Amino acid sequence: MSWSALLTLLAINLSSQANMSDQSRPNLFHYATSELSQDAFICWLAAWADPKYKDADTVLHEIARSFIASMIQKVKSDYDVSTLKAVKVRRQAGKLDVLIEINKPEADKDLPGELAILVEDKTHTFDHGTQLDDYYKYVEGMGYAEEKMVPLYFKTGYQSRFDTLGVFKTYMRKDFLDVLTKRSEDIKNAIYHDFLAHLENMEYVVNQYEKKNIELTEGPDKWDGNDWRGLFMALYEKFKEDDNANWGYVPNASGGFFGFWWHFQVSPQKDYWSYLQWEDNKLCFKIGFSDDFVQATDWKSRASQIKSDWWDILRTEKLPLLSLSKGKRIGKTMTVAKIDDALHKKEDGTLYLDQMTTRMGEAQDLLKWVRQKMD
Repeated sequence: MSWSALLTLLAINLSSQANMSDQSRPNLFHYATSELSQDAFICWLAAWADPKYKDADTVLHEIARSFIASMIQKVKSDYDVSTLKAVKVRRQAGKLDVLIEINKPEADKDLPGELAILVEDKTHTFDHGTQLDDYYKYVEGMGYAEEKMVPLYFKTGYQSRFDTLGVFKTYMRKDFLDVLTKRSEDIKNAIYHDFLAHLENMEYVVNQYEKKNIELTEGPDKWDGNDWRGLFMALYEKFKEDDNANWGYVPNASGGFFGFWWHFQVSPQKDYWSYLQWEDNKLCFKIGFSDDFVQATDWKSRASQIKSDWWDILRTEKLPLLSLSKGKRIGKTMTVAKIDDALHKKEDGTLYLDQMTTRMGEAQDLLKWVRQKMD
């Protein structure tokens, strides 16, 4: 059975209204969590935009055409969806997740269509290597000129920076939700509602951090990874003018942590840099060393001395910050000092975000001062 037939069968057997918070019935996408499942939904919805499916479900057809238009308008803002006469959807063409060809001639399958939408679909993974360039060249080889291509980096998961995408434009979870929610009350298809509820839940869970007690470690309302994501996404919006600011999950032998790093300062010799980093609730003063530095036979002793010099300055000029503790490990990147519980909390355990950003500004000023002393 094909994936489209399977989805149609599921639509018949599932009730028409799905919601991730509705525990009375299971949600298909609670189990179908892979990027391939999202690929299938994108293909399925895009296929509905073809005029031949208009009479099968008029509302779904119209939403699908809005979906196609919203993607094309990321590159061609004046695109008129009324010119859409045919849609051909392909999966894994040249390993590209989804290729949508608009108005491709049926009579001659070797001829390109009027437009090609390239969809590289990502949930919680990221682009790597030359894959985006490779996909673009593959579609170019199919006969599509630059002005006929709509290359999209389709991201429904969580990501802060998009500076490695080249010509690919971002299509975000919010963009997709804007399309899917417009006439959702008129849709009677269970798959549609399951996927919409799935995306809405992803949006919901990262926006609860302001209401939750960060000290809760057990129970349904405990602070978890989604809360760190939401918090660091909010911080990124405040500090995104810093070209090196970023956040993410950092795995390590101790179990890993969610981190936010920013304010990188390179030494005059360019052999090491200093920066600031949140490691969960710890605010850390960090230094990292270049590849050339760590290749020297005596690099660890030199790194230890630099770390000690930084510590000596920090511990005498730490105000108005809280008490510092010294980092122990010597490595290519290491903690010079840290504030173990640097978050400003209210009596109910929720966070003061404004005070948190104020503290981050104080830490930046202190790091600049230490850098001047060291240089």
